[in-house]
Amino acid sequence: MELGYLGSQSRHLYGFQTLNQAGPGPLNSISTRVPYPNFGVISYLTDQNKGHYNAFSIKVTRRYADGLSLNTNYTFAKSIDNSSGTRTQGFDTLFPQDSRCMECETGPSSFDVRHRWVLGAVYELPFGKGKRVNIENAVLDGILGGWQLSTNATLQSGVPQTLSAGKVQSGTNSLVNDRPSFSGVGNGYVADPSPGRWYDPASFVLSPEGQFGNVGRNSMTTPPLQQIDAALAKTFRLWKGHRIQARVEAFNVFNHPVWGAPNGNVLAGASFPGAPANAAHQGFGVITSTAIPMRQIQLGLKYSF
Repeated sequence: MELGYLGSQSRHLYGFQTLNQAGPGPLNSISTRVPYPNFGVISYLTDQNKGHYNAFSIKVTRRYADGLSLNTNYTFAKSIDNSSGTRTQGFDTLFPQDSRCMECETGPSSFDVRHRWVLGAVYELPFGKGKRVNIENAVLDGILGGWQLSTNATLQSGVPQTLSAGKVQSGTNSLVNDRPSFSGVGNGYVADPSPGRWYDPASFVLSPEGQFGNVGRNSMTTPPLQQIDAALAKTFRLWKGHRIQARVEAFNVFNHPVWGAPNGNVLAGASFPGAPANAAHQGFGVITSTAIPMRQIQLGLKYSF
């Protein structure tokens, strides 16, 4: 067994800003509030962002003995930054809501995974020549001997997601939509999250016109991930060390649906008659995809000598 801690500080991380972004204000007067009226949008790549990472891990290894080998580890970690890079990662936006306040973008990193458990195991069934249940008969050994089971499993919490107000409500010339504001109702999630509704529409509203939303970057979390793969292999011993191994492998062996990210746009979907201007629409928080495919099975044949 191994226990470990890893901590790091990151400085001069790359990220985008909009240098000519207007301050918040009326939607019809953006051009009067930009810093450089003679220019349009100015995209700027800066290296002044920062972040930090802390993780505690437990690792357990069982060396091969009695036909079994096992390796498993659990990591509890937290990564925080105000920019996770210049390429889209996860469900973050490349540009900040307000380029004049990069500290306001501080939140979980796009790749932050709070809990992660991984298992890898191989077990050779104890039947066959030279095994615990010794089989000297060549025919029976060919049928019952040489079987091997293996599995790889990953269980982890969801990844951060930045919500969108669906429009630039702040009255700026931002390259991305603003974020919504908290309504003060609930904690952002429905009481029993499901693909039909993961986030609670009642928890979010559009900010008043001319104001930024107060929901933080990467403040919500997508559904957890579960992937369990398994394989069954049969080895046929031939002559002078030559072997043939036949394998059947199943990915997502239990055919468990692993849900993708919910729709993070609070104005998603068709509006309903009489809905107020700041109402969350019916598509918000709904999951319509899976993060990994359903069960897939493949066959393999390997010849070794």
